[in-house]
Amino acid sequence: MIDLSGETAIVTGAAQGFGAEIATRLGHAGANVVLTDVQDEKGQNKADDLSEAGVDALFVESDVTSRDSVDDLVDRAVEAFGSVEILVNNAGGSGGETFQEIDGDAWDAGVDLNLTGPFNCSKAVMDEMLEHGDGRIVNISSMAGRNVTVNGNPAYTSAKWGVIGLTKHAARDLGPDIRVNAICPGGSPRGPMGRFVEADDVADAVLYLVSDLSEFVDGTVLELDGGGNLNLAASDLDLDYGDDDG
Repeated sequence: MIDLSGETAIVTGAAQGFGAEIATRLGHAGANVVLTDVQDEKGQNKADDLSEAGVDALFVESDVTSRDSVDDLVDRAVEAFGSVEILVNNAGGSGGETFQEIDGDAWDAGVDLNLTGPFNCSKAVMDEMLEHGDGRIVNISSMAGRNVTVNGNPAYTSAKWGVIGLTKHAARDLGPDIRVNAICPGGSPRGPMGRFVEADDVADAVLYLVSDLSEFVDGTVLELDGGGNLNLAASDLDLDYGDDDG
């Protein structure tokens, strides 16, 4: 059984979807959980639910695209629990514009949320993790970062490819004191497993990557798509790349 007792995890985009399930899984493994999202009512409700279930949980409204906001988030987490050992960069999302349709504002917003957000949060928590060692960062990318999304826009695809590059560069520079890995959710009913990714799948993968079971796993990209990318074809227009929430 994985035991994260005494450790503190920050989960971004935790008000719903993948993030809410990740926060739940880490909390049930014993971690103190700091949930953050721009959706303050949903986020607070989720934190309240976890607290009622016996988890030490705190909600902090935060915008991952703002460096001041995430600096305050980390300060609040340390003030409440003393340290931060785990960061899960889950916050993200996309509009549905094609390349022809997307404008500069939508591009900037998509890259800010999906790529600059993980950078901001990782930088904000870096010194705290380096000070005590054994930090763990998990970036939620997407199978769009291995190919292309058909449900999101070009900014989302580009940013999710960028998250993989950010993961590998950070892992090289921050090890051994901080391990940095990425997960690419996806799936297809045409794949070997015959379904799309679910929040439970993502939470299980995060739990593995922040546990001692993965102590020698660093700079790795875990494709969490049930083998769906094996059957990818240009005509598979109903593919779902597991767009994350936040």
